Amino acid sequence: MSTSWYLSRPCVQAHSLLRGSSAHRPPARHLLPRSPSSRLRCLPASSPLPRRHLLTLAIETSCDDTCVAVLEKLPSGAARLHFNEKITSDNRAFRGVHPLTAVASHTAHLAPLVRRALRSLPEASPAPASAASPEEPCVGGGGSNNDNGDGKKMKKRILWVDGRPRARPDFVTVTRGPGMTSNLATGLNTAKGLAVAWDVPLLGVNHMQAHALTPRLVSALEKGKGAAAAASSTAEGGGEEEGEQEDRHRRYDPAFPFLSLLVSGGHTLLVRSESLTSHAILAQALNIAVGDMIDKCARAILPPEYFSDSRRSPSPASSSPASSSSGNGVENVMYGALLEEFVFPGSGSGSGSGRRDPAELLLYDYAPPARRADEIRVFDSGRGWTLTPPLSGTTAMAYDFAGFNSQVQRAVEGPRAAGRGAMDVEERRLLGRHAMRLAFEHLVSRLLFALGDRGGKRNRHDNNNNNNNKDSGDDDRGGGGAADRADAAGGDVRTVVVAGGVASNGYLMHILRAMLAARGHGHLAVVSPPAALCTDNAAMIAWTGIEMYEAGWRSEMDILPMRKWPLDSIEES
Repeated sequence: MSTSWYLSRPCVQAHSLLRGSSAHRPPARHLLPRSPSSRLRCLPASSPLPRRHLLTLAIETSCDDTCVAVLEKLPSGAARLHFNEKITSDNRAFRGVHPLTAVASHTAHLAPLVRRALRSLPEASPAPASAASPEEPCVGGGGSNNDNGDGKKMKKRILWVDGRPRARPDFVTVTRGPGMTSNLATGLNTAKGLAVAWDVPLLGVNHMQAHALTPRLVSALEKGKGAAAAASSTAEGGGEEEGEQEDRHRRYDPAFPFLSLLVSGGHTLLVRSESLTSHAILAQALNIAVGDMIDKCARAILPPEYFSDSRRSPSPASSSPASSSSGNGVENVMYGALLEEFVFPGSGSGSGSGRRDPAELLLYDYAPPARRADEIRVFDSGRGWTLTPPLSGTTAMAYDFAGFNSQVQRAVEGPRAAGRGAMDVEERRLLGRHAMRLAFEHLVSRLLFALGDRGGKRNRHDNNNNNNNKDSGDDDRGGGGAADRADAAGGDVRTVVVAGGVASNGYLMHILRAMLAARGHGHLAVVSPPAALCTDNAAMIAWTGIEMYEAGWRSEMDILPMRKWPLDSIEES
């Protein structure tokens, strides 16, 4: 049997992410045999190199959105988003994401999106006549950005797109997981092909890590606004000073550490982020995600005619928050946004990030629970149905939305089963309002626990609570380990990040801020991306790639998609 070899030190085992610059890699010193079945692919680490500019093309295909972005980072730390588009698979007939339909959509639309993205690459700097021409296209060279007038290096930095010289990306970023395996593979294989063709590094990143870092992308994009900022960045000479290199990841807001509520249709996580790759999961869903629950509730609560209303089937150019154009004329119905719009008519619901006119907040008419006892009080509608807050009998660090969804479904069916006919509009609004309220208060309750507000000591049985709900990808869900981590999580935190598709819900943002203020945590900054960056997008993948690349991370070309990739094991999977 042939013996294969790997470089033993220094190395990182994490999902084949490699620390170090591919262009300036030190020689191997320690070669040790390894088993052919070993999955370790480690290369030596080196200090990250200062770069004047970074340009990446990013791909996101973890679920039903086919997303491509082109992002540039300037020496000042400002970012420019040259391209950011997505195409959503048409799953309306299934009232949810159908895996085969989503994969077919990725396969059909990813290449055309990449082609459009290439046309948005920055124009290449003037090159010597011998560097390249439309008759002699060049796609290669993983060399340094500093060409020093060398025609060959300049040639390697140029892509010819529609007969025009464009700057070649420095690396390709792609979502590696978590997500649907076949969907992820479509994007990953395309990214590998581009990286090989262009002879540039590949970076596979964690989808949930990207959501957590999205506010830092927004911070960098804000820095990039205005011609003066861009001009001053371009005019800077030389590389970064040593102190600037060390401070690179403290330039952006929010600064580490911070707490994150990552809430979407596929995930519900409360996370403490210590650094770029160090994230501790404090609480997560035991079953379905909050976004999935809200969608299911919306489909049950909304009157049937609400879906057929022409005002909620906008043209591709429409900016309605309740639906989004897939880019090919297909409308993607956002059930959660429709429910918020239905419950709070005229409130501007779904506009994302909670940045609203103060007058609009009066529409919510919300009084936050002053203490835990108020928070877990059963809601009695007075119409024959009640709603019990999830996990009201425990302070375990976990989320449970499946049982609560069942309560809502029973409430909808109750009047019909009792022979009273279907709910009227006002009763549907009442149910929708309190279903969202209790779900969102449940989200915030575990954040309050992490900040030290448990309303009493943790029950001993919480340490072993829900152990039977664990699976191979999510350890310690709701157990004592998570609770112990949460007890010490909030001391030095100044910011709470809310990201993911559900973060675009204005009612959630209002409840979060109101509960924090009512429980003595009003000093915390609550930040959330704009609505367009809350849902899945490739811009957040690109930004995560840039931060990881600057820190010296690379991926090998043999990496595989990861259906489960816990955020707290980015360096260990």
